[in-house]
Amino acid sequence: MRAKASLSRFKNVFFTVARHAVLHIVHQRAARWPRLARRIPGTRLSGPRRLRLAIEEIGGTFIKFGQMLAMQSDLMPLEYCAALFSLFDQVPAFPYSDVEKTFLEDLQRRPQEVFDQFDPAPVATGSIGQVHVAMLQGKKVAVKIRRPTILSDFDADIATLRFTVGTVKLLRIRSLYWIVAPTEEFIAWTREELDYRREAHYMDELGHNAKDNAQEKVPAVFWSCTTTRILTVEFLDGITISEYLRQREAGKVPAASPDFDPGIYGARLIDNFLGDAFRHGMFHADLHPGNLMIMPGNVVGYIDFGISGILSRYSRRHLISMTLAYARGDIEGMCEAFFRITTFDKKADTGSFHRQLKELSSTWYGADKSESRLRKSITSIMLELLLLSRASGIWPQRDVIKYIRSAIALDGLMKTLSPGLDIGRHLEEACERHIKRDAFRSLVSLETLSGWFGGNVRLVRDGFLRTFAILRRAGAGTPPASASFAANSKTPARKGGAWPLHVLWIAVCLAAIWRPQRLTPLQLAIPLVLVLALVAWQALRHPRSSASEASSTQP
Repeated sequence: MRAKASLSRFKNVFFTVARHAVLHIVHQRAARWPRLARRIPGTRLSGPRRLRLAIEEIGGTFIKFGQMLAMQSDLMPLEYCAALFSLFDQVPAFPYSDVEKTFLEDLQRRPQEVFDQFDPAPVATGSIGQVHVAMLQGKKVAVKIRRPTILSDFDADIATLRFTVGTVKLLRIRSLYWIVAPTEEFIAWTREELDYRREAHYMDELGHNAKDNAQEKVPAVFWSCTTTRILTVEFLDGITISEYLRQREAGKVPAASPDFDPGIYGARLIDNFLGDAFRHGMFHADLHPGNLMIMPGNVVGYIDFGISGILSRYSRRHLISMTLAYARGDIEGMCEAFFRITTFDKKADTGSFHRQLKELSSTWYGADKSESRLRKSITSIMLELLLLSRASGIWPQRDVIKYIRSAIALDGLMKTLSPGLDIGRHLEEACERHIKRDAFRSLVSLETLSGWFGGNVRLVRDGFLRTFAILRRAGAGTPPASASFAANSKTPARKGGAWPLHVLWIAVCLAAIWRPQRLTPLQLAIPLVLVLALVAWQALRHPRSSASEASSTQP
């Protein structure tokens, strides 16, 4: 039954593509003879519009694939990318009757019974679902409902995409090799979007991570109205980047916030992405224009968290090193970091990878320091890196693939939204900031502090005791006895005596981490002096008993 459905879906895809291809060729050739052209069925369309129409008719997972192609401005002509932008939020809607059916099956109530108000007309439609606006307990919310046929369409579409990739490889169609890597990775992560509960958990976690970042807005989840097929979240006021670009292309004044600056917004988008990935180890991995909101104050609003990436601390450390080396043009460092986040098959050839990477990188960078350091786009470079790694038997980890894919999407977006932004230098600066922050946090972490105090508080206290004993003996005319100091070092440390040091030092470190830009050198020096004074005070609290204990141990 499943094979029959897949075959039926494949036939539908094949005949839809063939029909549009034939109509396009015939209309183009018949344009010289108007009488003949009028007899040909259908409307004459440009190549970009024809491609978009074909993808919309096929529907299902191919819409998501078309969205990915829309971001590849280096791989496809700009007019095709512009035409495919409507796939982000203007996909044909499914009937409201299907919406009611989903609610009755999942929540046993109709939308009007769940919400105070519910707009039957969707405000946005996508490849997986569509969004309706509603009111819940006086709050404006966005309700996303999954398409009713998406599961059956998904299985058949994935089989079709695999067949396409296999055909390209078998026939060695080199002009289409660029599509192999994106398609294979697309197949791997698309299934994650089909369960809205997974997306809701991602939103909760990312929202918690972004609570101290004023430039990043993640909507809150309403779990009482959320299921596998229904997702209810806080409504964000603003317009999507796809709508902004669409209005700009049409020559209209975009309805964005009056203070919107593409350069500032783009820089914050990159900072948010790197901060989420490197600092927290979780990031939004589907950064296309339909998922990004322009909010007042150039705040970046995020929606649709169906694809999110999770990075281990190990992967983060080496990804930072790889990104920084790549931005600086350090191929040796890039190669070393890349090897640490990959696995090698039996035929892996690291030497060949290293040599070919050096050859490829000769076309990546410009020599003129006044211009952008990167001569080629991140999209082209990352795709070349992936193709080279596969050819060499070196396979990046899946979470790393998501990071690279997100970087490619971000690069394509920046080229359209803010082409003047120097992404290479911005990446370098951002990575340097994260490396410094990570090093400082490691230095003042609780584990480091515990070890530092455990091993050194006693040493510092004994140093003060020895100094005090020397001065005391000198005042009494008694020669110092070095042996007494050695014996005193065997005296057990007083339990709990150093806890004020812990509290004060941790407070200083936390202030330096979370509010470094607000602290002056003098403000940092004052608590440090207090720490030293507290050490001295602790050491001198019981000088007589400590000295007598030391004297009693003498032979």
